[in-house]
Amino acid sequence: MARTTLSVNLNKVALLRNSRDIGVPNLIDAARVVIDNGANGVTLHPRADARHATLDDVLAISEIPEVKSGAIEFNIEGDLRPELLRLAQAVKATQFTVVPVTPGELTSRRGWRAYDDQKALVQTVENFRGVSRVSVFCDAAEASVRLSADAGVDAVEFYTGDYALAFGTARGDEFLNQLEQAANLARSLGLRVHAGHDLTQENLPTLIKRIRPDELSIGHAIISEAVFKGLGQVVREYVACVNNA
Repeated sequence: MARTTLSVNLNKVALLRNSRDIGVPNLIDAARVVIDNGANGVTLHPRADARHATLDDVLAISEIPEVKSGAIEFNIEGDLRPELLRLAQAVKATQFTVVPVTPGELTSRRGWRAYDDQKALVQTVENFRGVSRVSVFCDAAEASVRLSADAGVDAVEFYTGDYALAFGTARGDEFLNQLEQAANLARSLGLRVHAGHDLTQENLPTLIKRIRPDELSIGHAIISEAVFKGLGQVVREYVACVNNA
């Protein structure tokens, strides 16, 4: 199995920038630090309310030489609103990760379910074919995995928040077992396995050893730790954590 890669989500850098109107901290500078310190990819999730990453940020990141050449993967996350889908196709993102949205949410907390627009997901997969991989945010549950596979996606990204918050307890072990079973099912259906949400250097090694994800997307913990230790150092620590696990 190929090694696990790390994509760093820069939304929280954009959130801090948006608290003023002077463009500081600069998102391109943050991406440059992330790339120079060993990350395999950059992730942005431009929400419709533009509270952190924006559509303009997507354009700017896509022009970074390593991103443009494909040396660094560019993962765009979001819902299926037309302007975001058009932009992701236009910049030829490495991957578009479909994330179902619950109105008023602070952050994403669930995967694809039967009441989501399966027809739209199928059409999205078709539209991106030959341009970008399509991944979908997925619950660690058989129904969610099979819905995703039926839509023809390339990958599922398992929501790991429940596992992360219960890590070190019996409940955490139960969530990890569910993730392992779901990952095995996904692979049996020919899907890549990704993971993300509330992952830290403490809970990552156990997760990696159990489900061997193809890709991790981490933002909040990295940016939070960077406040105290610096972004470059924290990215290097997470790269080492992933590789050593």
